[in-house]
Amino acid sequence: MTLKSMLQVLRREHPPRRVARGVLIGVGVMSAFFLWRLSLLGFNYDFEQFFPQGDDETAFYAQFREAFGSDNDFILLGLEAPEGIYNPDLLGRVDSWVEELESLPYVEEVLSPTRIREPIGAGGNLFLRPLLRWDSGEAGDLKRDSARVSHRDEYIGTLLAPDGKAIAITLRHKDGLSKSGCDTLSKAILDWVAQQPQPERIHLAGRAVAQTYYVQLMQREVLTFTAIALVLIVIFLWLSFRSWWGVAVPLLVVLLSGLWTLGIMELTGKAIDVMTVVLPTTIFVVGMSDVVHILSRYFDGLRAGSNSWDALRQSCLQVGTATFLTSLTTAIGFLTLLTSSITPIRDFGIYATVGVVVSYLLAFSLLPAVLVLSPPPASIAQSSGMHWSPFLERFYKFIVGHRKSIAWMTTLLVLVGIAGITRMQVNNRLLEDLGPEDPLRKSFEFFEHNFAGVRPFELAVEVQAGHHALDREVQQAVGEVAQYLEEKAGIGAVMSSAGIIQTAHRLMNGDSPLYQTLPESDEAYERLVRRLQSGRSGELLSAFVSDSAGMLRISGKIEDIGAVAIRERMDELHRWFNASHPDAPIRLRVTGTAHLVDVNNAHLASDLVLGLGLSFAAISLLMGWLFRSPRMVIISLIPNLIPLILLGGVMGFMGIDLKVSTAIVFTIAFGIAVDDTIHMLTHFRGEHRAGLAVEPAMRRTFISTGKAVILTSIILAGGFISLAGSQFMGTFYIGSLIGLTLILALLADLFLIPLLLLRWPPGKLLHRKELD
Repeated sequence: MTLKSMLQVLRREHPPRRVARGVLIGVGVMSAFFLWRLSLLGFNYDFEQFFPQGDDETAFYAQFREAFGSDNDFILLGLEAPEGIYNPDLLGRVDSWVEELESLPYVEEVLSPTRIREPIGAGGNLFLRPLLRWDSGEAGDLKRDSARVSHRDEYIGTLLAPDGKAIAITLRHKDGLSKSGCDTLSKAILDWVAQQPQPERIHLAGRAVAQTYYVQLMQREVLTFTAIALVLIVIFLWLSFRSWWGVAVPLLVVLLSGLWTLGIMELTGKAIDVMTVVLPTTIFVVGMSDVVHILSRYFDGLRAGSNSWDALRQSCLQVGTATFLTSLTTAIGFLTLLTSSITPIRDFGIYATVGVVVSYLLAFSLLPAVLVLSPPPASIAQSSGMHWSPFLERFYKFIVGHRKSIAWMTTLLVLVGIAGITRMQVNNRLLEDLGPEDPLRKSFEFFEHNFAGVRPFELAVEVQAGHHALDREVQQAVGEVAQYLEEKAGIGAVMSSAGIIQTAHRLMNGDSPLYQTLPESDEAYERLVRRLQSGRSGELLSAFVSDSAGMLRISGKIEDIGAVAIRERMDELHRWFNASHPDAPIRLRVTGTAHLVDVNNAHLASDLVLGLGLSFAAISLLMGWLFRSPRMVIISLIPNLIPLILLGGVMGFMGIDLKVSTAIVFTIAFGIAVDDTIHMLTHFRGEHRAGLAVEPAMRRTFISTGKAVILTSIILAGGFISLAGSQFMGTFYIGSLIGLTLILALLADLFLIPLLLLRWPPGKLLHRKELD
């Protein structure tokens, strides 16, 4: 049924019960179909979806990964050992884990410090020496080994904690492991940990474990926050209408809106991810706005003496334009998310828009059909909302009587908000999406505190034309860069081709630290490189050298100190390298999965400005079309711009960085918050066109629409604020910040719209020909 046909039905003098029954049957069939599709809906968390799409950095990383493989296809297993790790019994237990872990699905290699053997050259002979002689039977051997490895950067901070109280094992698994593969591996290793004598001392980190954990958490949170949103909606509806009927009918509409939206998601192949996890709650609270406005006008008509059908007709016709416009502005707010280069944000914008459209269609089809076939009990119309008018009358008089105070207070708050905005910065940390008490985050922090960290660092070294990757000059420069990263940039567990060659040189000379260099002569250097390439070290060397791609790799780990701090360190690296190596045969380029997420976040500020700009432009055009008055456009935007300024101020003063989860708040909140403004101004237009002067028209508007505006804002804000209980910090910020903005927008509408209209009355511009 089209909007035009719906209006034609509503204009009839008698209730079309046949049409209503047809609507109920059609909605029932569609709902059954979408319920079936909902049962097939999946969950997914793909870290790479947060890479910038169509960006040069992403394309470069694809080449880099093709040459060297992925930088996050591993699992770290750490063991706390407060009594010290250099204990034969403990090391024996760790060594016994190797075979067990190698048997887990998709595990290709297990690197344990108990299994490392180093080739030592002495007197022309070569022998393999264990890194730790934990099983030699001589206590002195392990003591001497612990003193020796304490100075070995390739082991301390990667496999062995500097304080000697933690040990780590690295599991390399199949590259590009799928979600199902990650689930299988994660379950297997978690089951294995649970069987150990002290599982609480074992910590896990890595993509496979994190991805599975995120998906399980999302599944719980969808159910939890959907239930919370429904409970809040039930409470608000009961307080508003004091009747089971007033609860059940609106609840039916929003439940089916959510059901249809999720069903459409599944039909289009979209799974629930870390962004769309808030979609059901969003649809429930946004869809409730139209229902409350329709019912409020409907009950006003009943209390005025109209019969059920006439009250319904007048309700839909009176609020039809306003609710269409508010749905349109809300959709615009969500659609501006398409300006983002982040796939999950764009998907959230698309499906939230679908949800808004579905909610609007059901509000003007299912709701009228239910009201036609099942009118409310007489008691609900007689008791609903009778106490609101005196309160709103006093509230309006207070606002008009304190014009100057409100104006000065608003100005002061705006200035404070602007000051806070200047303190905002674009920043993100990989671990910040989990709360401080989250068990997975605590495991990651274990590796942050005891080892070099879990955030991978990748530096691509591009070899200039006329040189080869293993040229001595090239490796000399690579070695100096690796040394800078360790000593100046705070990178731990640094691995490079130069480091491999230097270590081999040292080991071939009795493990003397004096030989931790490249061989001095070109002949000795080439001989050592050929030996490495032909031996077992060739595979290790190939992980850092790709002569065919003209590229080398320097990898490491870095603490998750935030994108801003890391970018500053990398800027220092490039300044140092360009100044000290102006004619170097290599060029440096930071890459890797973590870097791509940082690159995406660096675009957030421009994406935010673009999205808000599009929202402002679209809504300005809409208000200009509606009122045909530039003055009214400005009046409509001011109460919605101020809450955004105050939101930015709150974020700035509280140290909340601009990132994926917080940047989208501005455009979403603006698109939703402008709804109340539209309802108030369209009602004011109707009263003014009916012949009332500006002040009486504003008074009647405030009292008539005040209840619906306050109720819908409280429902919307309450629904979003309920998300603040999420274990995902991104969901927490979306819920709490949007909820706060909606409350600020409600206050701005109630306090400022009357004052703006009384200060700058629109005059005759509102009396032009109707555009309906």
